[in-house]
Amino acid sequence: MLKIVLSVIILAVIIAGGAGLYHLFKVNAKNKAEMANFDNEITLDADLGKVLVVYYSLTGHTKDIAEQIANKTNGDLYEIQTVETYSSPSVYMKSKKELSSKNYPELKKDNLPDVTQYDTIFIGGPVWWYTMAPALYSYLQITDFGNARVAPFSTQGSNFGKFFEDFAQMAKNAQILPSENFNNIDEKYKEQVSNKINAWLNKLSLKNL
Repeated sequence: MLKIVLSVIILAVIIAGGAGLYHLFKVNAKNKAEMANFDNEITLDADLGKVLVVYYSLTGHTKDIAEQIANKTNGDLYEIQTVETYSSPSVYMKSKKELSSKNYPELKKDNLPDVTQYDTIFIGGPVWWYTMAPALYSYLQITDFGNARVAPFSTQGSNFGKFFEDFAQMAKNAQILPSENFNNIDEKYKEQVSNKINAWLNKLSLKNL
């Protein structure tokens, strides 16, 4: 009987491992195909006015994209920070509980930017549980955009889920601009990611109004 139980456990581990590897293969293939669209240099030619880039980042992926946007647009950068810092691995269950209960984390409110002073506002964060990280919900709860132009962006492993749908529902008095999402991919695609950002910024330019 014990041999049968062990065999079942081993088989389950093998199947789970195989499924994980297959998923990773599909994600890598998808990333490679997408980045091929940005192999050629895309020149940044966007007038976005005065820019603010607001972001929440735990592992650094969103921070990297936010800093690139700020550097390319000469924008101001503001990092959303929670009073209580998440720790691993409890972050997964803690954030799930916050999202389920809608009891989002308290934020540090030092030097909150006046969003009404900007022409274009970028707001980004990671996808957790197929939606926005709880800290973004907290920020949107306390922010009124006063009819400002707001462009959301996400970072994720492979699927942005309902991130942008939920963002649009939460963003008060915002003119929602076309969004963009960025998979957490290998450093070898650095130039392609930069070109992807340029293409997105060009699309959002005030010249297109």
